[in-house]
Amino acid sequence: MKSGLVLSALVALTVTACGDSDTSWTPDPLPVVTDENVVAVGPITGFGSVIVNGMTFDTANATVTMDDEPGIESGLRLGMIVSVSGTIDAATGEARASEISFIDDVEGPVLSMDRAASSFVVLGRTVFVDELTVFEDATFDDIEVGHVVEVSGLWRHEQQIQATFVRRVAFQFVAGMTMQVKGEITDLDIGQQQFRIGTQWCNYSAAMMELGGADLANGMYVQVTSTAMFQNDQMMADAVQARERNRDRNRLCDGECLYELTGYVTAFESTDDFEVDGQAVMATQDTVYVNGTADTLALDVKVSIDGTINDAGVLVADRIVFHLPSLVEIKGNVNGLDPETETVSVFGIAVQTNEFTLFRDHTTSGQPTFSFGDLNVGDRVEIRAVLDSDSVIATRLERDDANDVATLKALVTLIERPSITMLGVTVTSNQDTVFQNVAHIEIDADAFFDLVEPGSIVRSEGTYEGGSITASKMFLRECLNLSLIHISEPTRPTT
Repeated sequence: MKSGLVLSALVALTVTACGDSDTSWTPDPLPVVTDENVVAVGPITGFGSVIVNGMTFDTANATVTMDDEPGIESGLRLGMIVSVSGTIDAATGEARASEISFIDDVEGPVLSMDRAASSFVVLGRTVFVDELTVFEDATFDDIEVGHVVEVSGLWRHEQQIQATFVRRVAFQFVAGMTMQVKGEITDLDIGQQQFRIGTQWCNYSAAMMELGGADLANGMYVQVTSTAMFQNDQMMADAVQARERNRDRNRLCDGECLYELTGYVTAFESTDDFEVDGQAVMATQDTVYVNGTADTLALDVKVSIDGTINDAGVLVADRIVFHLPSLVEIKGNVNGLDPETETVSVFGIAVQTNEFTLFRDHTTSGQPTFSFGDLNVGDRVEIRAVLDSDSVIATRLERDDANDVATLKALVTLIERPSITMLGVTVTSNQDTVFQNVAHIEIDADAFFDLVEPGSIVRSEGTYEGGSITASKMFLRECLNLSLIHISEPTRPTT
Protein backbone atom coordinates (compact mmCIF):
# COMPACT_ATOMS: atom_id res chain seq x y z
CA MET A 1 0.00 0.00 0.00
CA LYS A 2 0.94 3.63 -0.42
CA SER A 3 2.92 4.98 2.51
CA GLY A 4 3.69 8.33 4.04
CA LEU A 5 0.53 10.24 3.07
CA VAL A 6 0.31 13.48 5.01
CA LEU A 7 -3.29 14.75 5.26
CA SER A 8 -3.47 18.55 5.13
CA ALA A 9 -6.36 20.26 6.91
CA LEU A 10 -8.89 22.19 4.84
CA VAL A 11 -10.67 25.33 6.02
CA ALA A 12 -14.23 24.54 7.12
CA LEU A 13 -16.85 26.23 4.96
CA THR A 14 -20.33 25.44 3.72
CA VAL A 15 -21.72 27.62 0.93
CA THR A 16 -24.60 27.51 -1.48
CA ALA A 17 -23.17 28.30 -4.89
CA CYS A 18 -24.75 29.24 -8.16
CA GLY A 19 -23.06 28.42 -11.42
CA ASP A 20 -22.61 26.37 -14.51
CA SER A 21 -22.34 22.61 -14.33
CA ASP A 22 -19.07 22.63 -16.22
CA THR A 23 -15.80 21.45 -14.91
CA SER A 24 -13.75 22.13 -12.08
CA TRP A 25 -10.75 22.59 -9.90
CA THR A 26 -9.16 20.06 -7.60
CA PRO A 27 -7.46 21.12 -4.36
CA ASP A 28 -3.74 20.91 -3.77
CA PRO A 29 -2.57 17.29 -3.83
CA LEU A 30 -1.84 15.62 -0.55
CA PRO A 31 1.94 15.60 -0.08
CA VAL A 32 3.35 12.23 -1.01
CA VAL A 33 6.54 10.77 0.43
CA THR A 34 7.15 7.37 -1.05
CA ASP A 35 9.70 5.31 -2.89
CA GLU A 36 7.03 3.41 -4.79
CA ASN A 37 6.32 3.50 -8.49
CA VAL A 38 3.60 5.87 -9.65
CA VAL A 39 1.14 6.00 -12.54
CA ALA A 40 -0.87 9.14 -13.27
CA VAL A 41 -3.76 9.16 -15.75
CA GLY A 42 -5.29 12.49 -16.72
CA PRO A 43 -4.98 15.57 -18.95
CA ILE A 44 -1.68 17.36 -19.51
CA THR A 45 -1.92 20.81 -17.90
CA GLY A 46 1.63 22.07 -18.41
CA PHE A 47 5.04 21.56 -19.96
CA GLY A 48 8.67 22.34 -19.24
CA SER A 49 8.52 18.71 -18.01
CA VAL A 50 4.98 17.24 -18.09
CA ILE A 51 2.30 18.10 -15.52
CA VAL A 52 -0.54 15.61 -14.98
CA ASN A 53 -3.02 15.59 -12.06
CA GLY A 54 -1.00 18.30 -10.33
CA MET A 55 2.18 16.21 -10.46
CA THR A 56 5.23 17.56 -12.28
CA PHE A 57 7.19 14.77 -13.96
CA ASP A 58 10.77 15.18 -15.08
CA THR A 59 10.82 13.75 -18.61
CA ALA A 60 14.55 13.68 -19.32
CA ASN A 61 14.62 9.88 -19.54
CA ALA A 62 11.03 9.19 -20.58
CA THR A 63 9.95 7.32 -23.69
CA VAL A 64 6.82 8.56 -25.45
CA THR A 65 4.26 6.53 -27.40
CA MET A 66 1.50 8.10 -29.49
CA ASP A 67 -1.33 5.74 -30.49
CA ASP A 68 0.98 2.73 -30.05
CA GLU A 69 3.73 4.26 -32.21
CA PRO A 70 7.03 5.72 -31.01
CA GLY A 71 6.63 9.43 -30.38
CA ILE A 72 8.48 12.47 -29.06
CA GLU A 73 7.60 14.82 -26.24
CA SER A 74 7.05 17.76 -28.62
CA GLY A 75 4.17 15.78 -30.14
CA LEU A 76 2.25 15.97 -26.87
CA ARG A 77 -0.27 18.78 -26.40
CA LEU A 78 -2.02 20.50 -23.52
CA GLY A 79 -5.25 18.70 -22.72
CA MET A 80 -4.26 15.31 -24.10
CA ILE A 81 -5.18 12.43 -21.79
CA VAL A 82 -1.99 10.53 -21.06
CA SER A 83 -0.81 7.72 -18.83
CA VAL A 84 2.49 8.55 -17.17
CA SER A 85 4.53 5.96 -15.30
CA GLY A 86 7.57 6.76 -13.20
CA THR A 87 8.92 6.99 -9.68
CA ILE A 88 8.87 9.45 -6.80
CA ASP A 89 12.15 10.23 -5.05
CA ALA A 90 11.61 9.49 -1.35
CA ALA A 91 14.08 12.18 -0.27
CA THR A 92 13.04 15.07 -2.52
CA GLY A 93 9.47 14.22 -3.55
CA GLU A 94 10.43 14.75 -7.19
CA ALA A 95 8.60 12.65 -9.79
CA ARG A 96 10.46 11.23 -12.77
CA ALA A 97 8.65 9.77 -15.79
CA SER A 98 9.88 6.62 -17.47
CA GLU A 99 7.03 6.29 -20.01
CA ILE A 100 4.30 8.58 -21.34
CA SER A 101 1.52 6.99 -23.39
CA PHE A 102 -1.14 8.83 -25.41
CA ILE A 103 -4.04 7.08 -27.13
CA ASP A 104 -6.81 9.22 -28.64
CA ASP A 105 -10.51 8.34 -28.50
CA VAL A 106 -11.70 9.14 -32.00
CA GLU A 107 -10.46 10.75 -35.22
CA GLY A 108 -12.84 11.37 -38.08
CA PRO A 109 -15.47 13.66 -39.61
CA VAL A 110 -17.99 15.53 -37.48
CA LEU A 111 -21.41 14.04 -38.27
CA SER A 112 -23.60 16.46 -36.31
CA MET A 113 -23.34 19.56 -34.09
CA ASP A 114 -25.38 20.67 -31.07
CA ARG A 115 -24.01 24.07 -30.12
CA ALA A 116 -26.63 24.63 -27.42
CA ALA A 117 -25.43 21.50 -25.64
CA SER A 118 -21.74 22.24 -26.44
CA SER A 119 -21.44 18.88 -28.16
CA PHE A 120 -20.88 17.16 -31.49
CA VAL A 121 -20.79 13.60 -32.80
CA VAL A 122 -17.73 11.98 -34.42
CA LEU A 123 -18.04 8.45 -35.80
CA GLY A 124 -20.91 7.65 -33.46
CA ARG A 125 -19.24 9.03 -30.30
CA THR A 126 -20.89 12.03 -28.63
CA VAL A 127 -18.28 14.60 -27.60
CA PHE A 128 -18.89 17.37 -25.04
CA VAL A 129 -16.67 20.43 -24.64
CA ASP A 130 -16.30 22.91 -21.79
CA GLU A 131 -14.01 25.69 -20.59
CA LEU A 132 -11.15 23.25 -19.98
CA THR A 133 -11.21 21.81 -23.51
CA VAL A 134 -8.07 22.80 -25.40
CA PHE A 135 -8.72 23.42 -29.11
CA GLU A 136 -5.98 23.36 -31.73
CA ASP A 137 -6.33 24.84 -35.24
CA ALA A 138 -9.95 25.81 -34.52
CA THR A 139 -12.39 26.85 -31.81
CA PHE A 140 -15.69 25.17 -31.03
CA ASP A 141 -17.47 27.88 -33.02
CA ASP A 142 -15.19 27.21 -36.02
CA ILE A 143 -15.95 23.49 -36.24
CA GLU A 144 -18.64 22.47 -38.74
CA VAL A 145 -20.26 19.24 -39.86
CA GLY A 146 -17.81 17.46 -42.19
CA HIS A 147 -14.66 18.81 -40.54
CA VAL A 148 -12.22 16.10 -39.51
CA VAL A 149 -11.17 16.26 -35.86
CA GLU A 150 -9.06 14.29 -33.40
CA VAL A 151 -10.47 14.04 -29.87
CA SER A 152 -8.91 13.06 -26.56
CA GLY A 153 -10.95 13.18 -23.40
CA LEU A 154 -12.43 11.65 -20.30
CA TRP A 155 -15.23 9.12 -20.53
CA ARG A 156 -18.70 9.84 -19.24
CA HIS A 157 -21.50 7.29 -18.94
CA GLU A 158 -22.68 5.51 -22.10
CA GLN A 159 -19.23 6.08 -23.63
CA GLN A 160 -19.78 9.78 -24.11
CA ILE A 161 -16.55 11.79 -24.20
CA GLN A 162 -15.82 14.94 -22.20
CA ALA A 163 -13.19 16.38 -24.50
CA THR A 164 -10.02 17.78 -23.00
CA PHE A 165 -8.28 18.15 -26.38
CA VAL A 166 -9.76 18.72 -29.86
CA ARG A 167 -7.64 19.24 -32.96
CA ARG A 168 -9.12 20.04 -36.35
CA VAL A 169 -7.21 17.86 -38.79
CA ALA A 170 -8.89 18.84 -42.07
CA PHE A 171 -11.92 20.63 -43.46
CA GLN A 172 -13.24 17.45 -45.06
CA PHE A 173 -12.44 13.77 -45.24
CA VAL A 174 -10.89 12.40 -48.44
CA ALA A 175 -10.04 8.80 -49.27
CA GLY A 176 -6.62 7.83 -47.90
CA MET A 177 -6.96 9.81 -44.68
CA THR A 178 -7.22 7.75 -41.50
CA MET A 179 -10.45 7.50 -39.53
CA GLN A 180 -10.31 5.75 -36.19
CA VAL A 181 -12.83 5.14 -33.42
CA LYS A 182 -12.70 3.14 -30.20
CA GLY A 183 -15.70 1.81 -28.34
CA GLU A 184 -17.88 -1.14 -27.41
CA ILE A 185 -19.60 -3.20 -30.11
CA THR A 186 -23.41 -3.22 -30.16
CA ASP A 187 -25.92 -4.70 -32.62
CA LEU A 188 -23.41 -7.18 -34.05
CA ASP A 189 -24.78 -8.71 -37.28
CA ILE A 190 -22.48 -11.52 -38.37
CA GLY A 191 -24.52 -12.20 -41.51
CA GLN A 192 -24.17 -8.63 -42.75
CA GLN A 193 -20.68 -8.33 -41.22
CA GLN A 194 -21.47 -5.12 -39.45
CA PHE A 195 -21.85 -3.66 -35.95
CA ARG A 196 -22.31 -0.29 -34.29
CA ILE A 197 -20.03 1.79 -32.11
CA GLY A 198 -22.24 4.40 -30.55
CA THR A 199 -24.47 5.43 -33.44
CA GLN A 200 -21.92 4.61 -36.15
CA TRP A 201 -22.40 1.48 -38.27
CA CYS A 202 -19.10 -0.23 -39.15
CA ASN A 203 -18.79 -2.77 -41.97
CA TYR A 204 -15.96 -5.24 -41.36
CA SER A 205 -16.38 -7.41 -44.47
CA ALA A 206 -12.94 -6.45 -45.82
CA ALA A 207 -11.23 -5.74 -42.51
CA MET A 208 -8.11 -7.30 -41.05
CA MET A 209 -9.20 -8.76 -37.71
CA GLU A 210 -6.85 -8.52 -34.71
CA LEU A 211 -8.92 -10.00 -31.90
CA GLY A 212 -6.30 -11.93 -29.96
CA GLY A 213 -7.99 -15.25 -30.65
CA ALA A 214 -11.42 -14.08 -29.47
CA ASP A 215 -14.59 -13.87 -31.53
CA LEU A 216 -16.42 -10.65 -32.24
CA ALA A 217 -19.13 -10.10 -29.65
CA ASN A 218 -21.42 -7.41 -28.38
CA GLY A 219 -19.69 -5.55 -25.56
CA MET A 220 -16.18 -6.16 -26.94
CA TYR A 221 -14.08 -2.99 -26.83
CA VAL A 222 -12.41 -2.46 -30.21
CA GLN A 223 -10.56 0.03 -32.33
CA VAL A 224 -11.89 0.40 -35.87
CA THR A 225 -9.69 1.99 -38.53
CA SER A 226 -10.61 3.03 -42.05
CA THR A 227 -9.09 4.99 -44.92
CA ALA A 228 -12.08 4.57 -47.25
CA MET A 229 -15.04 6.79 -47.97
CA PHE A 230 -18.36 6.03 -46.27
CA GLN A 231 -20.74 3.73 -48.14
CA ASN A 232 -24.43 4.09 -47.30
CA ASP A 233 -23.38 5.90 -44.11
CA GLN A 234 -21.28 2.91 -43.07
CA MET A 235 -17.65 3.14 -42.01
CA MET A 236 -15.82 0.63 -44.21
CA ALA A 237 -13.26 -0.87 -41.82
CA ASP A 238 -9.70 -1.65 -42.88
CA ALA A 239 -8.93 -3.16 -39.47
CA VAL A 240 -10.73 -4.13 -36.28
CA GLN A 241 -8.49 -4.53 -33.25
CA ALA A 242 -9.55 -5.75 -29.81
CA ARG A 243 -8.34 -3.35 -27.12
CA GLU A 244 -8.60 -2.84 -23.39
CA ARG A 245 -8.23 0.77 -22.38
CA ASN A 246 -7.41 0.09 -18.76
CA ARG A 247 -5.06 -2.79 -19.56
CA ASP A 248 -3.08 -0.37 -21.73
CA ARG A 249 -2.80 1.91 -18.70
CA ASN A 250 -2.39 -0.65 -15.93
CA ARG A 251 0.47 -2.44 -17.65
CA LEU A 252 2.51 0.64 -16.67
CA CYS A 253 2.29 -0.46 -13.03
CA ASP A 254 5.40 -2.51 -12.28
CA GLY A 255 3.94 -4.51 -9.44
CA GLU A 256 2.14 -2.45 -6.82
CA CYS A 257 2.22 1.29 -7.47
CA LEU A 258 0.64 4.54 -6.47
CA TYR A 259 -2.15 5.20 -8.99
CA GLU A 260 -3.56 8.68 -9.67
CA LEU A 261 -6.70 8.91 -11.84
CA THR A 262 -8.84 11.87 -12.89
CA GLY A 263 -12.17 11.21 -14.57
CA TYR A 264 -15.95 10.98 -14.41
CA VAL A 265 -17.96 8.26 -12.69
CA THR A 266 -19.01 6.12 -15.67
CA ALA A 267 -20.88 3.38 -13.79
CA PHE A 268 -22.14 3.17 -10.23
CA GLU A 269 -23.60 0.29 -8.23
CA SER A 270 -22.24 1.10 -4.78
CA THR A 271 -19.22 2.68 -3.12
CA ASP A 272 -17.37 -0.62 -3.40
CA ASP A 273 -18.43 -1.21 -7.01
CA PHE A 274 -18.18 1.70 -9.43
CA GLU A 275 -16.12 2.87 -12.38
CA VAL A 276 -14.24 6.08 -13.15
CA ASP A 277 -13.30 6.68 -16.78
CA GLY A 278 -14.03 2.98 -17.35
CA GLN A 279 -11.65 1.90 -14.56
CA ALA A 280 -13.13 -0.32 -11.85
CA VAL A 281 -12.87 1.40 -8.44
CA MET A 282 -13.77 0.46 -4.89
CA ALA A 283 -13.81 2.58 -1.75
CA THR A 284 -13.18 1.13 1.70
CA GLN A 285 -13.90 2.20 5.26
CA ASP A 286 -10.52 3.94 5.21
CA THR A 287 -11.14 5.97 2.03
CA VAL A 288 -10.75 9.72 2.56
CA TYR A 289 -13.31 12.00 0.87
CA VAL A 290 -12.56 15.64 0.01
CA ASN A 291 -15.26 18.18 -1.00
CA GLY A 292 -17.99 15.62 -0.43
CA THR A 293 -18.88 12.26 1.08
CA ALA A 294 -19.58 8.75 -0.16
CA ASP A 295 -23.13 9.91 -0.90
CA THR A 296 -21.75 12.41 -3.43
CA LEU A 297 -20.68 9.60 -5.76
CA ALA A 298 -23.00 9.34 -8.78
CA LEU A 299 -22.90 9.04 -12.56
CA ASP A 300 -21.02 11.83 -14.35
CA VAL A 301 -19.53 13.27 -11.16
CA LYS A 302 -15.93 14.29 -11.77
CA VAL A 303 -13.34 13.04 -9.31
CA SER A 304 -9.64 12.53 -8.76
CA ILE A 305 -8.62 9.31 -7.03
CA ASP A 306 -5.41 8.20 -5.32
CA GLY A 307 -4.98 4.52 -4.63
CA THR A 308 -3.48 1.23 -5.73
CA ILE A 309 -4.47 -1.40 -8.31
CA ASN A 310 -5.22 -4.79 -6.73
CA ASP A 311 -4.68 -8.21 -8.31
CA ALA A 312 -8.16 -8.08 -9.86
CA GLY A 313 -7.33 -4.82 -11.67
CA VAL A 314 -9.54 -2.74 -9.36
CA LEU A 315 -8.38 0.68 -8.15
CA VAL A 316 -8.68 0.65 -4.35
CA ALA A 317 -9.23 4.28 -3.40
CA ASP A 318 -7.22 5.81 -0.59
CA ARG A 319 -8.62 9.27 -1.37
CA ILE A 320 -11.47 10.58 -3.55
CA VAL A 321 -11.53 14.29 -4.37
CA PHE A 322 -14.74 15.73 -5.83
CA HIS A 323 -14.10 18.54 -8.31
CA LEU A 324 -15.73 21.85 -7.48
CA PRO A 325 -17.89 23.56 -10.14
CA SER A 326 -16.47 26.41 -12.16
CA LEU A 327 -18.17 29.76 -11.55
CA VAL A 328 -15.87 32.54 -12.65
CA GLU A 329 -14.81 33.87 -16.05
CA ILE A 330 -12.49 36.87 -16.36
CA LYS A 331 -11.12 38.43 -19.55
CA GLY A 332 -8.98 41.51 -19.18
CA ASN A 333 -5.50 42.92 -18.69
CA VAL A 334 -3.15 41.89 -15.89
CA ASN A 335 -2.76 44.75 -13.41
CA GLY A 336 -0.71 42.95 -10.79
CA LEU A 337 1.49 39.89 -10.23
CA ASP A 338 2.71 38.27 -7.02
CA PRO A 339 5.44 35.76 -7.93
CA GLU A 340 5.74 34.50 -4.36
CA THR A 341 2.12 33.29 -4.19
CA GLU A 342 1.71 32.99 -7.99
CA THR A 343 -1.31 35.27 -7.85
CA VAL A 344 -2.43 37.36 -10.82
CA SER A 345 -4.72 40.39 -10.51
CA VAL A 346 -7.23 41.43 -13.19
CA PHE A 347 -9.76 44.25 -12.53
CA GLY A 348 -8.23 44.24 -9.05
CA ILE A 349 -9.44 40.64 -8.52
CA ALA A 350 -6.70 38.46 -7.05
CA VAL A 351 -6.67 35.05 -8.76
CA GLN A 352 -4.58 32.26 -7.29
CA THR A 353 -2.87 29.79 -9.65
CA ASN A 354 -1.46 26.42 -8.66
CA GLU A 355 -0.14 23.17 -10.10
CA PHE A 356 -3.60 22.26 -11.35
CA THR A 357 -4.00 25.46 -13.40
CA LEU A 358 -3.83 24.85 -17.14
CA PHE A 359 -1.59 27.57 -18.62
CA ARG A 360 -1.71 28.32 -22.33
CA ASP A 361 -0.21 31.05 -24.50
CA HIS A 362 -2.75 31.72 -27.24
CA THR A 363 -1.09 34.80 -28.68
CA THR A 364 0.10 34.81 -32.29
CA SER A 365 3.65 34.24 -31.01
CA GLY A 366 2.57 31.78 -28.32
CA GLN A 367 5.19 29.70 -26.53
CA PRO A 368 4.57 26.02 -25.72
CA THR A 369 6.05 26.10 -22.19
CA PHE A 370 4.04 29.09 -20.96
CA SER A 371 3.65 29.37 -17.17
CA PHE A 372 3.07 31.97 -14.45
CA GLY A 373 6.64 33.20 -14.71
CA ASP A 374 6.05 34.28 -18.32
CA LEU A 375 3.22 36.68 -17.43
CA ASN A 376 3.72 40.45 -17.51
CA VAL A 377 1.64 43.34 -16.23
CA GLY A 378 -0.50 44.51 -19.15
CA ASP A 379 -0.89 41.06 -20.73
CA ARG A 380 -4.38 40.18 -21.91
CA VAL A 381 -5.58 36.99 -20.18
CA GLU A 382 -8.66 34.80 -20.13
CA ILE A 383 -9.26 33.04 -16.81
CA ARG A 384 -11.71 30.36 -15.71
CA ALA A 385 -11.81 29.80 -11.98
CA VAL A 386 -13.64 28.43 -8.96
CA LEU A 387 -14.54 30.10 -5.68
CA ASP A 388 -13.09 28.53 -2.56
CA SER A 389 -14.20 30.57 0.45
CA ASP A 390 -12.94 34.06 -0.34
CA SER A 391 -10.34 32.80 -2.83
CA VAL A 392 -10.60 32.77 -6.62
CA ILE A 393 -8.56 29.83 -7.93
CA ALA A 394 -7.77 29.48 -11.63
CA THR A 395 -8.52 26.25 -13.46
CA ARG A 396 -7.30 27.72 -16.73
CA LEU A 397 -5.28 30.82 -17.59
CA GLU A 398 -4.72 31.71 -21.22
CA ARG A 399 -2.74 34.66 -22.55
CA ASP A 400 -4.39 36.23 -25.60
CA ASP A 401 -3.67 39.01 -28.08
CA ALA A 402 -4.67 42.53 -27.04
CA ASN A 403 -8.39 43.28 -26.81
CA ASP A 404 -10.34 46.07 -25.12
CA VAL A 405 -13.45 44.05 -24.17
CA ALA A 406 -13.70 43.40 -20.44
CA THR A 407 -15.57 40.24 -19.43
CA LEU A 408 -16.59 39.23 -15.92
CA LYS A 409 -18.83 36.31 -15.01
CA ALA A 410 -19.37 35.61 -11.34
CA LEU A 411 -21.82 35.57 -8.44
CA VAL A 412 -23.69 38.79 -7.75
CA THR A 413 -23.10 40.08 -4.22
CA LEU A 414 -24.76 43.53 -4.35
CA ILE A 415 -27.49 45.16 -6.46
CA GLU A 416 -27.86 48.94 -6.68
CA ARG A 417 -29.67 49.65 -9.94
CA PRO A 418 -28.29 50.39 -12.51
CA SER A 419 -25.27 48.53 -11.10
CA ILE A 420 -24.39 45.14 -9.71
CA THR A 421 -21.25 44.07 -7.86
CA MET A 422 -19.34 40.84 -8.54
CA LEU A 423 -16.06 39.90 -6.84
CA GLY A 424 -15.80 43.47 -5.62
CA VAL A 425 -16.08 44.95 -9.11
CA THR A 426 -18.97 47.32 -9.91
CA VAL A 427 -20.64 46.62 -13.26
CA THR A 428 -22.92 49.46 -14.42
CA SER A 429 -25.57 49.35 -17.14
CA ASN A 430 -26.83 52.22 -19.26
CA GLN A 431 -29.41 52.85 -21.99
CA ASP A 432 -27.32 50.88 -24.51
CA THR A 433 -26.85 47.75 -22.40
CA VAL A 434 -28.32 44.51 -23.78
CA PHE A 435 -29.89 42.20 -21.18
CA GLN A 436 -30.72 38.48 -21.32
CA ASN A 437 -32.48 36.05 -19.02
CA VAL A 438 -31.23 32.53 -18.28
CA ALA A 439 -33.02 31.23 -21.39
CA HIS A 440 -30.80 33.52 -23.51
CA ILE A 441 -33.83 35.63 -24.42
CA GLU A 442 -33.34 39.38 -24.64
CA ILE A 443 -35.21 41.32 -21.94
CA ASP A 444 -35.36 44.95 -20.82
CA ALA A 445 -33.63 46.53 -17.83
CA ASP A 446 -36.76 46.37 -15.64
CA ALA A 447 -37.13 42.64 -16.22
CA PHE A 448 -33.43 42.03 -15.60
CA PHE A 449 -33.34 43.88 -12.29
CA ASP A 450 -36.55 42.14 -11.22
CA LEU A 451 -34.85 38.78 -11.80
CA VAL A 452 -31.31 39.37 -10.56
CA GLU A 453 -30.63 38.82 -6.87
CA PRO A 454 -27.64 38.16 -4.62
CA GLY A 455 -26.35 34.71 -5.53
CA SER A 456 -27.37 35.01 -9.19
CA ILE A 457 -24.66 34.50 -11.74
CA VAL A 458 -24.24 37.16 -14.42
CA ARG A 459 -21.92 37.32 -17.41
CA SER A 460 -21.06 40.90 -18.32
CA GLU A 461 -19.09 42.46 -21.15
CA GLY A 462 -18.06 46.07 -21.56
CA THR A 463 -15.23 48.49 -20.96
CA TYR A 464 -13.12 48.64 -17.81
CA GLU A 465 -12.03 52.03 -16.55
CA GLY A 466 -11.50 53.59 -13.16
CA GLY A 467 -12.01 50.36 -11.28
CA SER A 468 -15.43 49.51 -12.74
CA ILE A 469 -17.00 48.04 -15.87
CA THR A 470 -19.49 49.89 -18.06
CA ALA A 471 -21.55 47.04 -19.46
CA SER A 472 -22.62 46.60 -23.07
CA LYS A 473 -24.08 43.19 -22.08
CA MET A 474 -25.47 41.80 -18.83
CA PHE A 475 -26.65 38.21 -19.18
CA LEU A 476 -28.17 36.10 -16.44
CA ARG A 477 -26.85 32.57 -16.54
CA GLU A 478 -28.35 29.38 -15.17
CA CYS A 479 -27.74 28.72 -11.50
CA LEU A 480 -27.39 25.43 -9.72
CA ASN A 481 -27.81 25.35 -5.95
CA LEU A 482 -24.89 23.29 -4.76
CA SER A 483 -23.55 22.63 -1.30
CA LEU A 484 -19.79 22.87 -1.62
CA ILE A 485 -18.55 21.42 1.62
CA HIS A 486 -14.97 22.03 2.66
CA ILE A 487 -14.38 20.00 5.76
CA SER A 488 -11.79 20.69 8.42
CA GLU A 489 -10.81 17.02 8.50
CA PRO A 490 -11.05 14.57 5.59
CA THR A 491 -14.04 12.31 6.17
CA ARG A 492 -14.31 8.55 6.18
CA PRO A 493 -17.60 6.70 5.97
CA THR A 494 -18.95 5.63 9.34
CA THR A 495 -18.88 1.95 10.14
